[in-house]
Amino acid sequence: MLKTPKYKIERVSTSKGYKPFYEFNFKPTELEAYLDEYIVGQKEAKAIIATKICTHFHKIRNFLFRYGGEDKTEFIKNNIFIIGPTGVGKTYMIKLIAKKIGVPFVKGDATKFSETGYVGGDIEDLIRDLYWESNGDLEKAQFGIVFLDEIDKIASPGETIGPDISRTGVQRALLKPLEETEVEIKIPHENYNLFEFSEMQRKHKRKKLTLNTKYVLFIVSGAFQGLEDIIKKRMKKQGLGFISEIESKKEAKINYLKFVTPEDLVNYGFEREFVGRFPVIAVFEPLRKDDLYEILANPNDPIVINKKRDFKVYNIDLAFTEDALRGIAEIAYEESTGARALGRILERILIPYERTLPSLPLNFLGVTKEIVEDPYGVLSAMTESPYNPRWKENYLRALEDEKKRLERYLTNRKKLFQEDKFKITPKRFEMIFKLYKEKDIELNQAVEEILSIWRQIKSYESAFERKNFIKIAFTDDAVDDILEVAINKNWGVFTYCEKIMSKLEYSLNYLKDMQGKETIYINSLAFKNPERFIKEYLLA
Repeated sequence: MLKTPKYKIERVSTSKGYKPFYEFNFKPTELEAYLDEYIVGQKEAKAIIATKICTHFHKIRNFLFRYGGEDKTEFIKNNIFIIGPTGVGKTYMIKLIAKKIGVPFVKGDATKFSETGYVGGDIEDLIRDLYWESNGDLEKAQFGIVFLDEIDKIASPGETIGPDISRTGVQRALLKPLEETEVEIKIPHENYNLFEFSEMQRKHKRKKLTLNTKYVLFIVSGAFQGLEDIIKKRMKKQGLGFISEIESKKEAKINYLKFVTPEDLVNYGFEREFVGRFPVIAVFEPLRKDDLYEILANPNDPIVINKKRDFKVYNIDLAFTEDALRGIAEIAYEESTGARALGRILERILIPYERTLPSLPLNFLGVTKEIVEDPYGVLSAMTESPYNPRWKENYLRALEDEKKRLERYLTNRKKLFQEDKFKITPKRFEMIFKLYKEKDIELNQAVEEILSIWRQIKSYESAFERKNFIKIAFTDDAVDDILEVAINKNWGVFTYCEKIMSKLEYSLNYLKDMQGKETIYINSLAFKNPERFIKEYLLA
């Protein structure tokens, strides 16, 4: 009979220094501003979630630095309870935050777990996934985020007979991980034969990895059908006058979920101990028609970007007119399934074009309201007359609308570039738009590519000063020229600038000595005609 091998328990040491976490310095408003770039509306929910997640990680960081993990005070986590209708971006928001912060993120469905694991999955399996998501980095895993969706489905109706392994039992099984427990990381079994297994037992060399959930942040979410009725009943019973006053106005619709209390969640079917493990509650608003349009119009939104990529594999460029996006938003609003409806509607409208256009002599498609309302009718006309100038006109109109949306988006987010003192000149906007269209990437990614080159230009200015003891500054038009060469000709910034500035070094030294200029401003003329640049500088 084989004996069970003895294990050596290995716990994580926080002294190893998981770098992204130990350098964590996000402020709540910064994280909220980042979410604004991707998620429409939900101002209150974004503020709550961004604040509490930032506080959570700052608190851990301070705890480990200040006390070395030895403080006797109980560490209370900011576990978050998210309530909101389907398709409003609950999961998307947490994924974005985890990606931005650089912590592992795992998502599970509460309906697939049971108390013990013999029906459905084991709660601890979700914790183990953090380890695998961290590529086996145990320290990184202990600072991860666990997102449990459909949590409302494990609320007990209060009328179950016998053991309730799928509801109350799951809630109780979650209690320990929500605070602190050790979860064994099960390594997949190797194909040992009997002799090898016995030898391994004898040597007792196998280690037992455990992940402590003390710092793991838990976020649960659900749509909570029926919770509004519980809240409404409670509020009317309490006789809150302003509710009756608001309800009397036909144009106003109250989102009762915003007034939720822990007691309402208990009445909904959750254990008091379970609710008590979530000190933070965030409520998402239902998406309005304008919100759905803004999601489509957001140049960072993956729904439209991925649809463009579908067509780009056939070398077909896709652009949407303003009225087309509003038409899609109206249809989605009628379906009442939130942002999820947008992708489904886009597919329904555009799959016929995706199938047919690769066989037509067209490498563009301007999606108009006419296509949204009658996709098959327009496609039939396009197939019969592919050279009709109308299709090109539609595309150019859609392209112009797309440009305006990007311009509006960047104008509203000027503060994002203030730290770098980066300006978006007309020429830079054209370069950003070109990258955005050619690569079908997020606008943020296109901007970051330009910003990265711009920072290299600023670095070159400093390097030139250190080498030549002459302080230079490129004017906006010169910067635009360098950016254009770097992007279109794939030149390295330092290589190109050195080629130009080597012709000016002697003249710049003369200007510095004769005119006592502290800073010499280099404009685009220096790149095109160095001699004329020096003459004009002397005459200025």
